[in-house]
Amino acid sequence: MLTTRGQKFSLKATLYISWVAAAGLTVFSAGMLRWQSTGVGRFLAFLFLAQIVSTQKISLPGMTGTMSPSFLFMLVGIADFSFAETLALGCTAAFVQTLWKAKHLPKPEQVIFNISTLVLCAGFSGWLSHEIVLATRTTSLFVLLAIAAFLFLVLNTALVSVVVSLTEQKPLRTEWVQCFYWSFPYFFAGALAAGSVSALGRSGGWPSGLLVLPLIYLCHLWYNVHVTNAARQQALLEGLSENSRALLREAEPTLVDT
Repeated sequence: MLTTRGQKFSLKATLYISWVAAAGLTVFSAGMLRWQSTGVGRFLAFLFLAQIVSTQKISLPGMTGTMSPSFLFMLVGIADFSFAETLALGCTAAFVQTLWKAKHLPKPEQVIFNISTLVLCAGFSGWLSHEIVLATRTTSLFVLLAIAAFLFLVLNTALVSVVVSLTEQKPLRTEWVQCFYWSFPYFFAGALAAGSVSALGRSGGWPSGLLVLPLIYLCHLWYNVHVTNAARQQALLEGLSENSRALLREAEPTLVDT
């Protein structure tokens, strides 16, 4: 999820955001035109919970992006909801995550980009994961969600890394590797959690799947502490490195003309 530090978007970044927004709007419109309900009560419950967990954001070290557990509700949507309902979950989750307690007032481009990104990720990973499962004749729920989570992660980190690279003039490969590195454990745990929610919901009714939520929240808190400590260590190492370079510059011998 993209956040800004008050900087202006470059022309290339603006054009890229426009392209992502157009693609996201196209996918969202196509999905809404074919709306199918799998149960109003269950959908509204998961929509409400997705908005709540979207407020639990984690800032990634050295990056301007954030993560939240809301993506696991999109994974549950891929397994149990219709395509249109899954897109609606992604759209509302992105909107809440972008605006909730933002350090800087989000720009319209940022809001549009974040919503479009999650719509594209939810739509693409949901469609392709189901196609792969059908082609391989696999019936495993966890295989479906593992494929969907991996596709979601790759596309999400790629889309965000490109706009950050264009905006902050950072190497794209370095930005993507760092984003993927910090996101992978979170998405891996999220895929397992989504599989548990879906499996319990299928066996005992959808409310029983919500029993996993306290465990998910504890995992979220642990990862938040882990990322915070890692960010502090990284800042400390950067400070020590800068001090070392300053001392070396001061220790350099001064050439005196004779």
